[in-house]
Amino acid sequence: MTAPEQEPRADHRGILEGDDRVRHVSLQGDDASVDVAPSALRRWGWGMATLALLFVTPYVVPGLSRFAPWRPGDGYIPFWNIVGRELMGQGKQQEAARAEVARLEELARQALDNAEPAASEDEPAGRNHAALPTGSVPGDQSVPKVYPAYAVPAADAVEVAVGIENVAQLDHYYERLTLTELGLPGAITRASQWGDSVLGGDGLTSAIRRRLQHRFGDAGHGFHSLGRYNLSYVHQGVRYGDRGGWRTCEIIFKCEPDGRYGYAGVTSRSSGGGTSRWRTAAKGIGSSVSRFEFWYAKDPEGGRFQVKVDGEVERVIDTRADAPADAITSFWVPDGEHSFEVRAIGGGVARGYGVVLERDNPGIVWDELALIGSFTQRLDYQDPEHLAWQVDHRGVDMLVFMFGGNDVQRETMDLVHTMQPYEDEYARVLRKFKAGRPSASCLVMSLMDHGERAGQFGVQSRRIVPKLVLSQQKVALAEGCAFFNTFQAMGGKDSIARWYNARPQLAGADFSHPTIAGQELIATLLYRALMQGYAGFRKDHEGKPLPEVGPGPVRDDIVKLESKKPSKTDADAGAK
Repeated sequence: MTAPEQEPRADHRGILEGDDRVRHVSLQGDDASVDVAPSALRRWGWGMATLALLFVTPYVVPGLSRFAPWRPGDGYIPFWNIVGRELMGQGKQQEAARAEVARLEELARQALDNAEPAASEDEPAGRNHAALPTGSVPGDQSVPKVYPAYAVPAADAVEVAVGIENVAQLDHYYERLTLTELGLPGAITRASQWGDSVLGGDGLTSAIRRRLQHRFGDAGHGFHSLGRYNLSYVHQGVRYGDRGGWRTCEIIFKCEPDGRYGYAGVTSRSSGGGTSRWRTAAKGIGSSVSRFEFWYAKDPEGGRFQVKVDGEVERVIDTRADAPADAITSFWVPDGEHSFEVRAIGGGVARGYGVVLERDNPGIVWDELALIGSFTQRLDYQDPEHLAWQVDHRGVDMLVFMFGGNDVQRETMDLVHTMQPYEDEYARVLRKFKAGRPSASCLVMSLMDHGERAGQFGVQSRRIVPKLVLSQQKVALAEGCAFFNTFQAMGGKDSIARWYNARPQLAGADFSHPTIAGQELIATLLYRALMQGYAGFRKDHEGKPLPEVGPGPVRDDIVKLESKKPSKTDADAGAK
């Protein structure tokens, strides 16, 4: 008897021998096996070849291109996620992008956590020194004569990826910061920041103001326009109400024939009835003020303003004069809660620029001067003598500029082939502003990244953005300004996509503006860069002669209300 043929057993090593077939190819051992005939393999091969031929034919046969499964500019590439991204190295790029988003998200969370440091409801936040008279203290032995030794606070000892270029141009601002930190009488450090809609809502500027005031002291909110010229013109840390009646003129419209647009680039006119009110914040930063300034124009056809302090009429200002001029009326009040109202009461056309709310104690002021929709060049519309007077009388220690967001539109117009027109414009603007305060520091912040959808590549930086950044850097360094590369601090090319996809979301759906979290993050990046420069300045100046505080800005028209008590309640003073 012939013994039955032994069936060969499959093993994990794969193909087994036997007859004319490939038999029992094991996947996981004896219990999982498949039989594959050579004819099946041939059919599979012919099928794949046919698919490849069908895919390629529309690209090589004239007249069939409309049947191509993908054409340049399409939003989808077949099998891109499987093969294309890896072949072009985008797998690693995606990993790097994810890591960058994670870093940004952590920074954003830190920025938001530090946005509102804990403060007593009864006392403004920050290093609030007792109210002190302005000016230096001759012969006072307690005033340091040299820069003392400096230990970097732990909160400032944070690694900075993108620092400030040409940082030596900030020496004047750092000198003032030193005097402020030492608590010397009259040591108020003021910065003024002009910018386009990236500053809208006072988000970015209030964030940097808040950080500096908590670090060095609250010297007040700063400058505020008289009338609301744009719905996006909103300030933080002050309660403001525009009751209407104003005809506003923003510099971007070139609507003042005499070129006198005021410190913020906005004027407000009324022949009677125009009314605006300001009230200190309910608590924390901005809850106290000891000086209120009203900035206005004089003119042969000028009308009258009525100024109320805490609900009482304190001054009627007649702006009629023989020749056009600028003027400031200052009201001193006891440091605390107050309300202020400015109203046009006829007698001609009254024209005002804005108001200042400050405290006369050592601390920080950071003015928000947003010009919504402004191209950089629009600032050149200012009359030079008028602007110089405004900047000088504000007592500015650092001029900060952040423009370019609207100039992005010029990538298909006059900036297609050369950036020279833009560089010439920005240089003229910087010279004009610096002429009013030659001793002040100057800082140019680049525009943030701006993006657009680019087919299969998703959201990318607009081509002109890196060019604008380089032009802004070039002009800043040539004109004696420091430079902060906001674009690189965000992450550089295509960072706007990562900001949009981050959680919390850092950029809006227009790929041009930061969200609130994004504004807080930009403020954090700038603050850390400023503090890095400040630490270096203090270390370099240890033992060197300390400058005097010097007198504050000159004021001719002063109203002192020594007997007036701080107002605790004023239900009608300004919108909430």
